Amino acid sequence: MTPSEFIERAPLYTQVQIKEFRPPDSITRICEPCKKETTWLIGNKLDGVASAGNTRLDFNAAAYACGLCRGSNLVVIYELLNWSEVPGSHGGMYQHTAVRKIGQVPPDDIDVPPELVGRLGSTASHYKKALISRNAGYGIGAMAYLRRVVDEKTDELINVMADLARTYEASEEDVQKLLEAKTRTSYKEKLEVASELIPAALRPGGVNPLGQLYQHTSIGLHGKTDDECVAIFDDLRADFEYVFRNLHNQAEERREFARRVQTRAGGGNN
Repeated sequence: MTPSEFIERAPLYTQVQIKEFRPPDSITRICEPCKKETTWLIGNKLDGVASAGNTRLDFNAAAYACGLCRGSNLVVIYELLNWSEVPGSHGGMYQHTAVRKIGQVPPDDIDVPPELVGRLGSTASHYKKALISRNAGYGIGAMAYLRRVVDEKTDELINVMADLARTYEASEEDVQKLLEAKTRTSYKEKLEVASELIPAALRPGGVNPLGQLYQHTSIGLHGKTDDECVAIFDDLRADFEYVFRNLHNQAEERREFARRVQTRAGGGNN
């Protein structure tokens, strides 16, 4: 993880291995007033000490503001960890190899986008719990909730892929083979079989969208640490949201386009 990625998206209380961390001069982040992703510039930096009883905490803070409107602000509080003497300094210099985010204002938004809520239906609550778990650093929990959504929506995903396949003029035989995957008894087998039957036209760059969801949600639940699962979740999140939001829209748009063209052709307008 780079210093910019740490500021932008590291979950609270997770130790990240970054040697001699320094907050970057700028980050990229969504600005709500600007309604788009903008560059945020660093302003104040603070080094401080807090203590309670025998407990002492050396902390640092970095404040950022949207470089476009200056109306949005972000403050990240962090501590530097794993201090050791610099070789050859004879006790005069020390360095650190890790950093942990211990506070952030405002906190990360964990609301599920409204359009995605409509697509996920009753499983939207599982996805929100996945986001909450991820932001708290509980990567294994985040992957478990994400897999739960994928499992429960597998039949719907297969239906969407079948509809899309028809708009790409896949043979009805191939479409039926894809739909027959829903008759498998386990979610795992359904998604595994369906992913193997996705037509080539629906594999951008040769990548299978259902296969990616199946493979990576499985990897995250077997033998990975919380930190590793957070990384997998972050990598998979955009693909997950694309599949559940954009593939539905794409199927509807292509059906509507085909209907308009066929209606126009039937009316004699060539």
